[in-house]
Amino acid sequence: MEDNAGNLVYRENNSIYIRYKNSGFTKYDSISFKNKELDGLYKSGALYMASLVSGKGSYLYLFKKDNFKEIERIIPCKDNIDAVLRYDKNFLYLGSSGGIYVYSLIANKVVKLIGKGLPVKQIIRTKDGSIWFTTYNRGLYLIKDQKTIRVPSDKNDFLANAHYLLEDKNSNLWISSNNGLFKINKNILLQYIKDPKGDLTYYRYTKKQGLLNNEFNGSANPCAHILKDGQFVFPSMEGFVFFNPENVKTYYPQLEDIHLERAKIKGKMIQVKDKLFLERGYKNAEIYIDVPYYSDFENIYLQAKLDNEDSSWINIKNDKTFRLANIDPGTYNLLVRFLSSETGKFIYKTIPVEVEPYFYQTLIFKILIAGIIIFIVLVIVQSRTNFLRLKNKVLKNTLVHKDKELLETNNKLKNESDYQKKLVESISHDITTPVKFIALLSQELNQSDDPKTQKKYFDSIYKTSEQLYKFTLSLKEYTELYKQQNSAEEEYSVYDLIETKRLLFEEIAAQKNTFIYNFCDHQLTTRLNKNILLAVFHNIIDNAVKNTSDGEITITSVSTASHMEINISDTGNGMSEEQRIYYSGLFKKKENDEHMIFKNYGLGLHMVVQLLMKINSEMTFHKNTPKGTTIKIFIKI
Repeated sequence: MEDNAGNLVYRENNSIYIRYKNSGFTKYDSISFKNKELDGLYKSGALYMASLVSGKGSYLYLFKKDNFKEIERIIPCKDNIDAVLRYDKNFLYLGSSGGIYVYSLIANKVVKLIGKGLPVKQIIRTKDGSIWFTTYNRGLYLIKDQKTIRVPSDKNDFLANAHYLLEDKNSNLWISSNNGLFKINKNILLQYIKDPKGDLTYYRYTKKQGLLNNEFNGSANPCAHILKDGQFVFPSMEGFVFFNPENVKTYYPQLEDIHLERAKIKGKMIQVKDKLFLERGYKNAEIYIDVPYYSDFENIYLQAKLDNEDSSWINIKNDKTFRLANIDPGTYNLLVRFLSSETGKFIYKTIPVEVEPYFYQTLIFKILIAGIIIFIVLVIVQSRTNFLRLKNKVLKNTLVHKDKELLETNNKLKNESDYQKKLVESISHDITTPVKFIALLSQELNQSDDPKTQKKYFDSIYKTSEQLYKFTLSLKEYTELYKQQNSAEEEYSVYDLIETKRLLFEEIAAQKNTFIYNFCDHQLTTRLNKNILLAVFHNIIDNAVKNTSDGEITITSVSTASHMEINISDTGNGMSEEQRIYYSGLFKKKENDEHMIFKNYGLGLHMVVQLLMKINSEMTFHKNTPKGTTIKIFIKI
């Protein structure tokens, strides 16, 4: 670079060299920095600067004008400085491996970080004041409102390694890279960044246009320069590239230069006139796009596609061939497009393509098959309908018979439901007597102060509670009496069965000065359902205890070849003649038991009647002498 006096200033061997203009650049001075490595030398906005590295520290030196021996300010930096741009009188943009640090000269500190994490290579300001910067393998960026905007890359992404850009008089940007020199109109680029519609196209210059090498240099500072005579100069890997941008042309074909006249089908070349016809069963076809264009073929962005819904533009390679394979029969349009000017305008050319179908792919065949399928469906539906009608008729006849059966079943279920309800009430009824007895004894116990009397009450409560506990253990079976089998697997003693109930009511009877005697035969056994007989004996003995005071209850048994007879006699109040006749008469109507109507004489005996009917047994009611009632239970063996 030149200093204010026109002397040449450059960096060499870790020193700044100054060659004086007045000596014909033969005399020079050098300035070195002890224990520091000179990394870069910059001039921007009348500021002369140098970046130096010492150990892990990085620093930017600001010199007093062009006097490199006098340091005006040292700015410490977190990262190595690779590019410097003076934005205005106050701010410096410091490009580093971690982004662009905005440094305030007035505040003497970094006030902002732009593009955090981006490895900055070069920072460039174009004529309109726009700030651009290039990166290492991360593309080209524009800074707008102190925010970074990535510039869309070319189709091969060569601009990921962009180095530097210059703007010519026609607002075209010339961008150097590792693989060619790119050209694009700045206004078109800015408009696309603002509203990304359509396609963004670059014109690329390579060795085909006269370059000795496609790789430009990105480490130089500066990386490009505009000479006073208007020439651009870019450093490359094989020397400097000089050119006048006004004299470097771009070339594009016109519509009449594109010819779609040849195709190759099944290995045979054919001529295409108005349309391309592909016979059925073809494997693949190649359509040749003939273009008399001898510049870089990628600059015209030649693309093609079929106009079906799922197709997308396919880039045509240097063989200028578009391939068709596995296309469904039908008529299509082959669209070919290419770039025709620097403004990004595409020109389109179209040719019809017809693919012949097999007979089973034709519309008539599909309609015929659809008709056959519909006919078959109708036949199946009609057959099914006839079958269902016949089946429905049979079902109606069956339903008539089933309806009668259901009506009978419904009546039985209703009776069973009534029975279950009465059974629950009966259980409550059966538990009430011992529970009430325990409650009365507890009250008497509370009111008595005599130890002997209290012990007597305690014994009565204990015995009654124990028997009541044993009774509650069988409640589950008790609630399912109606559904249980009539017979058991093992024989058991009738005496033991009655003794269980005698013990349950013994204390209750004793409080009424009544004694219960079990004179049944110890050898008398049966296989009938134990729970049914327990429920029967429980209710009858319970009624006898309730209605007997200062008396006795006697239970005896008689056995014959066909049945056994259990007699339960009490000396209590006794049943009325009307009640004895009523209960005895219930067994005479047992063939119509589902129609039986019970009078409100108590639920317990009604349940006993039904349970005895269930095991094909019966009972009779007689007046006892001198008073009370005798109930005879006849149980078939």
